[in-house]
Amino acid sequence: MSNDTELQVRFARGERAAFLDVYSANARSVRRWVSRFFRSPFEQEEASQEVWLMVHRMQSTYDVNKGALGPWLRAVTSNRCRELIRAKGRRPDASVPLEDVDDALWLDAPALDERFMTATVKQAVDAFRKTLPPDEERVLTQGIGEGLTHDELATAMGVTVRQSKYLKKKLVARLSASQALRALAKEWLS
Repeated sequence: MSNDTELQVRFARGERAAFLDVYSANARSVRRWVSRFFRSPFEQEEASQEVWLMVHRMQSTYDVNKGALGPWLRAVTSNRCRELIRAKGRRPDASVPLEDVDDALWLDAPALDERFMTATVKQAVDAFRKTLPPDEERVLTQGIGEGLTHDELATAMGVTVRQSKYLKKKLVARLSASQALRALAKEWLS
């Protein structure tokens, strides 16, 4: 058995010393293969580490009877580099400063379906508001929309606290009776 074949057998068995010998003998080649995929030294170094991590994880899958170690390493390198390139497309560009990513409004923007539902609910509430008497419309706007307490609402409307509670209760009864708003609430919450 030649030294190369013996090293390959030891490598396939998962021996640590064999892995280190394979690394020493092939690190330069792996780095050269990686450089065909990535231009920046940082990306090349990162990808090389990822490749060797993958080689370590897959060490036991190498079959000496199926071929030499070199082509196997080249295939692992190529596949891992392609995976890294695909993953890179799903991440923010590394050249964008973190402050810019943090300030990007699109990251916190609601999804399209959420914006649609919000607009639909707003339209339904506006249509509902038009059917209300003026005092209940104020309760909707100030008491529910602005979140005023009963005391604050009574002061703002120039009524007693008891009257503001009554108006709010009456408004809630109308809201719950509205078929359109109930259907939207059901759709929104499902």
